[in-house]
Amino acid sequence: MGAATTAVPWVRRYPHLFVARTFSKAEGLAGLRLGAVIGQRDSLALVRRAMPPYPVNIAALAAAVAAIAERKTIARYVRDVKKLRSWLTRELEKRNVRVFPSSANFLLADFGKAGPAFFRRLARHNVLVRERSKDLGPGFARITIGTAAELKKLLKILGTNRVER
Repeated sequence: MGAATTAVPWVRRYPHLFVARTFSKAEGLAGLRLGAVIGQRDSLALVRRAMPPYPVNIAALAAAVAAIAERKTIARYVRDVKKLRSWLTRELEKRNVRVFPSSANFLLADFGKAGPAFFRRLARHNVLVRERSKDLGPGFARITIGTAAELKKLLKILGTNRVER
């Protein structure tokens, strides 16, 4: 994938459009629940009226400033995630796992009938995926793109056999 896809430029054209941004993924600040809303000044005035007087704590703001200053680190992380996401997609597809297109730091994968047993095996090896069986059906999981070593461990547990669908 090339440059990030964003709707921010549309804010000028559509007065009631809001674009939300988060510091959760690339910046690694998910626990701080920090983000921003981008929109036209008049529309944002309505949002401000519904906000508490101090919506963000000082620790979260300091972390955001530090994260923004680390552009090279963030760019490297994004590059690594894209590379590993593509690699993992190819490896899962070789094993007959259906992988849905993603621009995020995770994949949605359908392991079919083999999914529930595979997820239990992963858990026994302390490899956690977010099982999505309840809302999407048996066999679905969200897999965060971690380190190469973590993803290789997941694939080792899955094995080289094709998944029965």
